[in-house]
Amino acid sequence: MFYFRDKFIVLVILCLSLLLYGCETTQLASKKTLTYNQTQLLETIEKDEDPNTQKNNLIDKDDKIFRVGLLLPLSGEFYQIGKSLLDSAQLALEKTSNKNLKFYIVDTGEENQLYKNLSYLISNDVDLIIGPIFTKTVLKVKEYLNDQSIPIITFSNNSEVSDRNLYVFGLTIEDELSSIYKYSIDRGINKYAVIVPDNKYGNKVKNEVNKFHNINNNSSSQFIFYPTKDPDYYKIAREVSNYDERKLDLDNRVKLLEELQSESSLKELKLLRNKDTLGELDFEAVIIIARSFSELTNFVSILPYYDVDPKKVKFIGNSIWGKELILKEPSMKNSYFSSLDLNARKKFEEEYKTIYKDNPHSLAALAYDLVGLISSLNIEHKKITKEILHSDLGYMGINGWFRFDESGRVERRPLIFHVDSDKFVIKN
Repeated sequence: MFYFRDKFIVLVILCLSLLLYGCETTQLASKKTLTYNQTQLLETIEKDEDPNTQKNNLIDKDDKIFRVGLLLPLSGEFYQIGKSLLDSAQLALEKTSNKNLKFYIVDTGEENQLYKNLSYLISNDVDLIIGPIFTKTVLKVKEYLNDQSIPIITFSNNSEVSDRNLYVFGLTIEDELSSIYKYSIDRGINKYAVIVPDNKYGNKVKNEVNKFHNINNNSSSQFIFYPTKDPDYYKIAREVSNYDERKLDLDNRVKLLEELQSESSLKELKLLRNKDTLGELDFEAVIIIARSFSELTNFVSILPYYDVDPKKVKFIGNSIWGKELILKEPSMKNSYFSSLDLNARKKFEEEYKTIYKDNPHSLAALAYDLVGLISSLNIEHKKITKEILHSDLGYMGINGWFRFDESGRVERRPLIFHVDSDKFVIKN
C-alpha cells in the first residue's frame, strides 16, 4: 500500500492500486514464503549474543540503511498473533520494494530476554521501533528506552501509554465512541444504556462518554457494569431493562384491573395480557462494549427476552462486532457499529490467505499499513523525522485515514457499518 500526503493524489493512487490488486496477488501467490535480498534481511537476536560487542557491519558501511526494531511475540502464548503481524510486515515490505529498510526482530514472548534485546537495538542505532502489542510490554519498553530518542510506534490501542515519543497505532476506544455518538445523535438518538465490563477499561469508557455528554447537554447515558468473571447474562439483561420492577408494575396493574371489572378495565386487561412488563424503557439505544465476541453474542441473544426489543431499541457497538457471524444473529438486524474499513481489510485478508494459507489476525492489517507507510516514507525522505511523520493531512491505508499527533495519539475516523440481512453496509 502506498501513502501520500496530497489528498488528490491519494484518491487517484488508491483507485489505481485497487485495480492492480489482483495482479500483485497472482505474482506473490507463487511464493510459499517471501524472500529478501541482503539489505532486506530480517535479523533475529540470538540468546547468547552480547549487545555490547555485536555490531551490524551495514551500519558502518552504509548510512542509507534505515534500521527498524520490530517487537512481536513470536513464542509463548501469543506467538500466532506475532507470526501473523510479521507475515503482514513482510508482505508490505515486499510491495514497496524498499532495499534500504532493515528489520531487527525482537521476540517479546521471551520476557527474560527483553531488556537484553532492547540494549541490542540501541547498540545497533535503530532509527525506529515498531511494536510491541500488549500494554504490559509497551510500558516495559517505554521505561527502558525513556532516555533514548528512538520513536516507538506500538500496535496497542491503549491511549494512556502514549507520549511525545511513543505512538499508539491501534484503534482507540476514544475514536470509536466519538464516531458512535456523533452518528447516533445526528439521527435523533439521545438516551442510551451502555453495557461495559466492570474493570479499568469499562471506567475509561464511562469517562469518555461523560465527556461527550458534557458537550452535548441534551444527551445522556446510563451505565450497566458487568463482572468480568463468570457474568450472569440473564441477570445483566434484567438490570438493563429494569425488568423485575417493570414486571412487578405489570402484575400490580393487572391485579387492580381485575378487581375493577369495568368495561374499560377489561379492554386494558386484554392489551396487557400480551405484555411482559409495564411502561417503556428509559433509553432509545443500547451500546454494548464487550470484551470479546462471545460476550457480545450472549448479550444480543438474551436482551430481547427481557423486553429490550431490537425493533424498538437500536443496538450499537464497536469494532469487536465486525465479524460476519453476527449476520446470523436475528436480533442484530439494523444494528450498527464503528470499525475501520472492513471492505478494504477483506481484500487484504484474501491476499494474505492466498500467500500464507491461513487467516490473518485482526491486527495484521495494522502491521501492513504501518510497515507500508514507514517503507514508503523512507524511500521518499530517507530519514523519517517527526515533522514528516506528523503530516497535517495524514495518510491513507487499507484501514482508512489516520494521522500522527505530536502527543503520541494516532487519530482515526472509524466508519459506521449497519448490519444488513447478509452484509455490512457503510452508512457514513
